Amino acid sequence: MHDNQQSYSQFTPCSWMNRIARPALLMVLIALYLVFVLVLFPAFAGDGEVAPLDLKFSYSAEEAYQQIESYGPEIRHSYAISASTLDVAYPLTYSLMFSVWLTLLLKSNSKPSCMIRMLPFVVLVFDLLENSGIVVMLLNFPERLDRVATATSMATSFKWVFAGSVILLTLGYSLYRLVQFLQRSVK
Repeated sequence: MHDNQQSYSQFTPCSWMNRIARPALLMVLIALYLVFVLVLFPAFAGDGEVAPLDLKFSYSAEEAYQQIESYGPEIRHSYAISASTLDVAYPLTYSLMFSVWLTLLLKSNSKPSCMIRMLPFVVLVFDLLENSGIVVMLLNFPERLDRVATATSMATSFKWVFAGSVILLTLGYSLYRLVQFLQRSVK
């Protein structure tokens, strides 16, 4: 019993990520990410005349409901299904992908390094909050839930701020590692 307690107390998200982060897993996650972006989302988007709310940086309750109304019943239904299925699996995929990628790049187990490697999961939380709000608004339309719309817009904005940070950190550390590799190769 004491051994189990000790092993549980040593478990952290970063230690778990250290155990699973492998280049092969990263390649699988990148492939899955590309399937979402290049195959699944375009298939659900239809003609793409109306952009989804989650691609905007922010919006007012009025803008959200104008857009939701413009979708029409079929697109609202399709969007609700997509936001509660594909758009749940997608953020799980990209969050894990970026966390594995950052874990492979950052060799340190320091607290700041761990925080950077877990940042993709902050994006995940805001993305899931955003999706939940969008589904609630879609399913309750034409009833207006302005507080839900405002909270959903805030989740969308936070998602994009953190997503941008994760992308910049990943690109920056990737470039740094590439420069290190090239410098070692030249010597």
